[in-house]
Amino acid sequence: MQAFAELLDRLVLTPSRNGKLRLIVSYFRSAPDPDRGYALGALTGDLDLKSIKPAAIRELVTDRMDPELFRLSYDYVGDMAETVSLVWPGERRANRPPPLAEIVEALDGVTRPEAQRLVANWLDGLDPTGRWALLKLITGGLRIGVSA
Repeated sequence: MQAFAELLDRLVLTPSRNGKLRLIVSYFRSAPDPDRGYALGALTGDLDLKSIKPAAIRELVTDRMDPELFRLSYDYVGDMAETVSLVWPGERRANRPPPLAEIVEALDGVTRPEAQRLVANWLDGLDPTGRWALLKLITGGLRIGVSA
């Protein structure tokens, strides 16, 4: 997930088409299977992932921090995934960030409460860039300036 998160972060910040293509080619050369396939599906909009509603994400974060502080932060930042990724109060664990494939496969067929528990655990183990990418992926808001 960390390599995919870095790819998304760099794609958002890269204005040129050729620059974006170089980043994508570099990622696909180094990413292992099945992460490579899931990343391609995510980038093209073909990854059918059980999405988590923004309200569920809001509930997760307001269980861990003052709801008013979150509301003010969200008002200022304006993007749910970006706000949560920056204010998430989880403890960084020594755990390795989960591979993209692990996230996609774990969300397949789980109940909504179980999905929320998984997401909270992943958010705890990721840095802000990883949290942002995870939230964009699972909420279906992956708009990064790349078209299929």
